[in-house]
Parts: sequence; C-alpha cells; structure tokens
Amino acid sequence: MNKTQIFFLLAILINALFLVITFIFFFFLKTPLMSSNNTDYLTFYNAGLIVINDLPNLYNSSYYLFPFRYFPISAYFFTPFSLLGLKLGFFVFQIFNFTLNLITIYLIYKIIQVHMNTNKELNLSYKLNNFKDIFYDPDNESILHHFGIFLIMLPQFMNYFLGQINVIVSFFVLTSLFYFLKDTVKFNFLGGISLGLGILFKPSLVIILPFILCLNYDLEAKKWAFEFKKTMLRLFGPIFLIILSGLFFIIYPEMLSDFIEVNLTGEYTYNLGGNLEINPSFSLTRIILILFQVLQLDFNYFIVFIIISLLFFLPLYLLFLFSKVQQNKLIYGYFAAITIMLLVYFDSWPHHIVVLAPFLVLFILLDKDFELYIFFKYIYYLLSFLILAFWIIFYLTYEIFPFNIGGLILLILLYYSLLIYNINQVK
Repeated sequence: MNKTQIFFLLAILINALFLVITFIFFFFLKTPLMSSNNTDYLTFYNAGLIVINDLPNLYNSSYYLFPFRYFPISAYFFTPFSLLGLKLGFFVFQIFNFTLNLITIYLIYKIIQVHMNTNKELNLSYKLNNFKDIFYDPDNESILHHFGIFLIMLPQFMNYFLGQINVIVSFFVLTSLFYFLKDTVKFNFLGGISLGLGILFKPSLVIILPFILCLNYDLEAKKWAFEFKKTMLRLFGPIFLIILSGLFFIIYPEMLSDFIEVNLTGEYTYNLGGNLEINPSFSLTRIILILFQVLQLDFNYFIVFIIISLLFFLPLYLLFLFSKVQQNKLIYGYFAAITIMLLVYFDSWPHHIVVLAPFLVLFILLDKDFELYIFFKYIYYLLSFLILAFWIIFYLTYEIFPFNIGGLILLILLYYSLLIYNINQVK
C-alpha cells in the first residue's frame, strides 16, 4: 500500500477513536467538559420524548439544558433513540453517526462520478467505475487523501463528543445534491424531499433554496431563463415539509412563539462571567451583537441578523445568477449557501464545519484550474484542524477579548475566495 492508502485507513481508525473517546467521557467520567449530564445529546434525547408525551412544550427552553431549535417533525426522528434510554440510545445514535460518515464519503464519490458523466468535456483524470477504484487506482489518490482529511478533521471529533447532528444534516444535503445532479423528474422530486429533510434538522438551510432555482441570466442573449417545472419539482419537498411543520404551529400557537424565540431572536447565549452574555460562536452576527453589548448599544437582534444576511447573500447570489459556467453551478450554489449560513447565522460552532467540509472537498476536487485552488486547500486544512484551537483560545481569553475572531477570519477568507471565483465565472 502507498502512503495515501495507509493514511485513509488510519483516518477511519482515528474517526473510530474519536468515538471511543466520546464513549469514555459519556459513560465513565463525570467532568464539566462532557458527561451524560451535560451533553448536547440531552437536547435531542429530551425532544424525542417530549414530542410524543408533551408536544406543546417541545420548544419550552426550561425543559432543556440547551434549547431545541429544529422543526417539529425532526423530533420524531430522535424518539427511537430516546425510547432506548439515555445511555443505550446515545450509543446507538453515535454508531449511526459513524456509519453515516462512511456513507457521506460514498455520496461524495457518487456526486463526482455523476458530475463527470454529465460533463464529459471536463478535464478530470479520475477513474471512477467502481467505488473500490477510489482506493486502488493511482489516478484517484487526491480523492482518497481528502476523504482521509474529512474523517480526521477535529470538527468530526466535536460532533461526536457533543452528541451533535451535523453528520445527519450532511447526509440529507449531499443526497439532495446527488439527486438534483441526476436531473430527471423523479430525481428532482427526490432531491427536494431530501433537502426538505435536511432543513427540518437545520432550519437555517433554507438559504439553499434560492440556489436550487433553475434561474439564470444569459449574458449573450441578454435575457433570463427560468425552468418552471423543474424548479417546482425541486421546491415541492422543502415547501411541503415546512408547511407540514407549520400545521403543528397552527394547532399549538405557543410552539410557534417559542420556536421563533430560540431561532430568530439570538437571545440564547452563554453567561461566562460578569454581567456580559457572550458566546463562542464565530459568526459575524454574533460577534457584532457581543460588540454592541460591550459598547452598551441597544439594537434589535433580528434586524441586525437580516442586515448582515443581505449584505453577504446578495453579492454572491447575484454573481451566481449571472455566471456563464453551468457545469459546476449547482454544486457551488450549495457551497456558497452553506458558507453564507455559517457567516451570518447567530451561532456557528466548530462542529458545523462537518456540513461545509464535503462541499470544500468537491470544490477542491472538481476545479483544479482555478487560480485560488491552493488557497481553498489551505482554508480546508485550517478549518479542519485550527477551528477547534480558536475555540479553545476563546475560552482562555474571553474575559479580556470576548470574540471568537479566528474562526470568523477563516470564514471571511472563504467567502472572499468564493466571491472572486464567481466574478471570474461572470467575465
């Protein structure tokens, strides 16, 4: 075996080691860092029980250590794990996450394969007749390398350690992209359902919806092109599942007010000392809100969120619409949307990089001719291994500097790189 093959096998073992460390803390240690009494998993465990026993209180923050932020239907997904009991349910849930990580790698492979088959004019040297070719064919060595990085990235460890759901979100989002790239009536419909399921688990992913519209501007013909039928097929799943969730809010209006409170007011922060409520989130919105608190300025959190969202969304989306290059457009639409989401939503944490990472991998593997290609690779490595260090530094220095600025800098560099990339696609 060559070095890359050995590295990939070690990456699988390291990912499993992340899980073993998590189990040691959860089952055998009682530490402030993590135990069965202070893990994010308790939120999903409690939601899985509340949704079947006390539905109107699903978003009542007094029932949780950390608030449940997701659409009501998603809570039923956790019920089977919750019914197993806290400890057995946690074990099964984490084994499920580990399995999904391996499936995620397969999904990235399938997306690359479909993309190459659809765009044969692309100058890509990969040999992807079978999944085993990833491991054995020397032409696929870069794919194997980046799969290994994906498995050992520290946000993966945090996702396990905190009992979080980002691997599940990644699975649904990647599945939707795979179906959309297949581009038939059936697969556009299934892609919409998959994306809708992803949104149930992370409502902020609604930002992807504008990027799946079959809308673009033909610069040569100077006219807009819009495929109505395909767009409706893609949007049906997300709209249907969001409306279905809305029925819960109609039946129990108090659920809607609680849902809005935990998702759109930005109020749920951590009081780490003194009278200042601060938060280790590295999103620009959160950092600006903390700055306003430091300066004792009174602003509506939601308005600040909307203004920042528009400032970052509009430039990238307009460039996306006017792009002349269609082959990679949908893939990079997902990539841009998730980058914007991490930049602007109230709370962005290191474990959320697990959702972004597959699209960084796709970008790096599918567009090696881009002038900032190496820069994207460096950002990928930094997000994989430094993002957790920035988080730790924040906890060591928050009393004198209550801003997680390191993670924000990496996201802004990524956004800027995407902006440059899309400007080149318009020229």
